[in-house]
Amino acid sequence: MKQMESLECPKTPKCPIFNGILKGTQFTETYKNLYCLAGLEGRSKCKRFQISEKCGKCPPDILPNSSKSVDEIIDSMKKSGMLD
Repeated sequence: MKQMESLECPKTPKCPIFNGILKGTQFTETYKNLYCLAGLEGRSKCKRFQISEKCGKCPPDILPNSSKSVDEIIDSMKKSGMLD
């Protein structure tokens, strides 16, 4: 029998968005419901999750709905020396 996947993103507990720039704001629960607690659908829309999956890390100031594309963010990470 196949194990059901958790709806919560495995990265949520340590996500710097909720422990940093959005901590205690009115947006925290909205972001969590849209991205972190929405299963694969939420993760597939989250720029943080996509970048982390591709690169193993994500800049702490990137929001799940960043206006930049994943490739633009990765290029910025390379230029800043965050990625080799």
